[in-house]
Parts: sequence; structure tokens; C-alpha cells
Amino acid sequence: MSMNYKKEGQKLPIFGVGPYLIWGIGVFIFVGIILSQNVLSNGIVIGIFEWIFRIVGVVLIAVGAVVWYIGALKSDMDECITENKLKTDGIYSWVRNPMYSGWWFLLTGISFQWHNLWLLLLIPINWLIMTIVLMNTEEKWLLDVYGESYVQYKKHVNRLIPLKGGLQIYETKISDARWMAYDVPGNIGWIAYFVSIILIFLKKPDFISHSGLLAICLFAVLPAIMMLIGIVELIRERIRKLDRLLSQGELYRGFGMLFYGGVFGALIAAAGIIYGIVVTESSLTYLWIMLCGGILCAIFGGLLFKGYKKRSLFV
Repeated sequence: MSMNYKKEGQKLPIFGVGPYLIWGIGVFIFVGIILSQNVLSNGIVIGIFEWIFRIVGVVLIAVGAVVWYIGALKSDMDECITENKLKTDGIYSWVRNPMYSGWWFLLTGISFQWHNLWLLLLIPINWLIMTIVLMNTEEKWLLDVYGESYVQYKKHVNRLIPLKGGLQIYETKISDARWMAYDVPGNIGWIAYFVSIILIFLKKPDFISHSGLLAICLFAVLPAIMMLIGIVELIRERIRKLDRLLSQGELYRGFGMLFYGGVFGALIAAAGIIYGIVVTESSLTYLWIMLCGGILCAIFGGLLFKGYKKRSLFV
């Protein structure tokens, strides 16, 4: 087994906080699974939703295993650490921490096998734990060793979500007037979609008593999550004043998620409306709002998304 420090002059440990962080999150998920089968058993889903959870879980386990394997065993990361070199190629141009990322996906996939809605809360909680720990440990160590090179690398490659092309830079020449003309209706779109989803589950309109329409509304939450990822990314970019010059990863997490979330949401809403008409449900107002919101988000988020053009490579 490799030692944490195995060469004189080596500035960083081989393992870092990895074993402690992964074991800690593993125990946290194990406790969550136990609670999900007892105290929180009211969140267990059955039927088709159980199979959806299980299939998603298997996919996440497979993705996590592949990401970890490539980052840990198919790269020369250990050699880079012992030689005090910043690793930025291969899978490390997709994600800064593929080994942690792989474990996050894998453990999340395992929790999905218990098909309990309460366990979905573990996804953002574990992401937050990993983010806080890495920001206050390994990222500080890397900054001390590599300085500005690591600052630029960190700016353009995501911490935990693998996304190809993080080191490719995109720029937009859209004027301020055109930006606002696209931005305002795009924001109205995702807000309308979110409000309709929330009202459906708060007011419980008559149409969700039909199992098919209820299933469609549950699936409609997925595009909402995509849009939320986009909004969070755009807020982060505005804070850092990156809205005119983005890496491919930032572009796809921001305007890309809004565009694809809008398209996906509009398709689901349209399917719900068609299905509702077929089964003679009369009051489908919220689904129509979702459809309009998804279309607005897709069109105007897409115009901003397509307005970015590749400028150069960072490395």
C-alpha cells in the first residue's frame, strides 16, 4: 500500500483527507438507510417508482465506479503528487476530484436502492459536506503549493461534477440590450415553471388524483432540478463576474441546464396536457403554465446558451 508521503521533497500527501471523508459520509448514509426503513418509512415508494429508483441507483453506482477507477487507477496522479506537479489533463480536465466524485455517485446510487424519498436529502447534504471539507483542507494545500496555476484551474474545472471540456473557454459578444431581451423572459419562464410545480403539490388539484398525471407531475420535478442547477450556477458566475467569459463546464451548468431543463420540462408538461385531455380531465391550468414556462426558459435560455462561442483553450 502506498504511503501518504513516499518521496523526499514531496509537498502533498497521497491520500489527503480521502479515507476520513469517505468513511464519514459512508457511515452517514448507512444511518440514513437504517432510519429510512424504520422512522422514515413513510417515504418509501413502490411500484414503477421503486424500479425508477433502483435503475437510477444502478446507473449512479456504475458511473461512480468508472469515475473513481479512471481517477485513481488509470491516471498517473500518484506520480504527479510525488513530483509536485499539478494534474490537469485526462479526467482531471473534467473534474478536480474524480476519486471523491466517484465515491459520491457510488454511495448515492447505493442509497437509491432503498427507494425512499427521504434519502434524496442526502444528495445535497453529502455534496455540501464534501465541498466544505475540501475547501478547508486539500484546496488550501493545493493553493499553497501551486499558487495562481491552481487558482486558474479551479476557476474552470468543477469540484465534484464531471463535465468534459472544463478547460475550454467560451465568450459571448451579445450586447447588453439583447442580453436583457433574452434574460427577462427566460427568468419569467423558469419562475413560472417552479411556481406551477409548487402549487400542484401544495394545492393538490383534482387531476393529480389520476395516477398517470401524478406520475407525470413527479417526473416534472427533474427539469425543475435542472433549472435550479442552472440558476445556482448563474448566481455563482454573476458573483464572480464571469457572465461574459466562461469555461465549457460553467456554460453547460448554467445556461445549458436552463435550456435543456426548459426543453425537458416543456415536453413533460405537453405530455401531461395530452394525457389529461385523453382521460377527460378538465382543469389542467398548472400544466399549461408549466408548458409556457418551459418553452420560455428553453427559447431564451437557449439563445443565451448558443450566444457563447469557443475562444481558446486554457491549457
